[in-house]
Amino acid sequence: MQLLLLAMISCTGSNKEQQDIVAEWVGKEIVIPEGLGFQVGNIPVDYDFDAADFKIVTYVDSTGCTNCRMKLKDWEKVINSFKSSPDVDVNFLMIVGSDKREEIEKLVKDNNFHNPIVIDSVRLFSKANPIPSKPEHQTFLLDGDNKVIALGNPVYNPKIRELYSQLISGSAYNVNLPENDDDRICKNSVRSLGVVNRGDTIIKLFRLNNDTESDMTLQEITPSCQCVSAKVDWKVLKSGEYADIEISYIADSVQQQFHRYADVWFKERPNPERLVLHGFIK
Repeated sequence: MQLLLLAMISCTGSNKEQQDIVAEWVGKEIVIPEGLGFQVGNIPVDYDFDAADFKIVTYVDSTGCTNCRMKLKDWEKVINSFKSSPDVDVNFLMIVGSDKREEIEKLVKDNNFHNPIVIDSVRLFSKANPIPSKPEHQTFLLDGDNKVIALGNPVYNPKIRELYSQLISGSAYNVNLPENDDDRICKNSVRSLGVVNRGDTIIKLFRLNNDTESDMTLQEITPSCQCVSAKVDWKVLKSGEYADIEISYIADSVQQQFHRYADVWFKERPNPERLVLHGFIK
């Protein structure tokens, strides 16, 4: 595993320091200490961070401009892109080492960030994990056992983002990839809903753009469960045009993290377009 990662990182143009840090950290376990309080916005949530095939954990300390270090809007986009994978579960956690709770919660609200964070005022995480000092080395991709597969911040570095995507999708091991992002006809196919109340009905519009030279005929829409439904008023997505799909989700399950979707099938395409909603039910 280490040799494979070093070779891949070398191809991305990373320097020797990065390679040395990868060689040191790959295979080590990241400890998520007991006592950390998970929240989305300012709302506490029950979050089973370990219940996923892959996890991304990023640490932010309060040195300098916290808002600049957190990069919440950029992280929201990156997380959603990883969660679009149809075959693997990816959990995310941002740990902020700060005792300025109100300031952090305001930043989260102002940036409309809907993913889990920990405000670690007593530095439990940094005490349990003597991680590298540079911010670009304080983000880790973990396997199901919380062992480090790769490190580096995919928000700072598009090459690291590509590496994470390859490892999550399995392409590093010659496993077939899902559709290329360039082939997607919905450019915003994953929506984070944050925290919703049990019993709420959430409706989101997804726009599909047909940039190909051929019309596409709607074949079927298959939801992931009975709590998801879809509504359309069209049958053919003509070349060069767009159309909207209304996805409704009823939050009728127990308090938990949720990941729901609807697959949109076209007669002319072998793979569906997956439209995803994720968040927490309180």
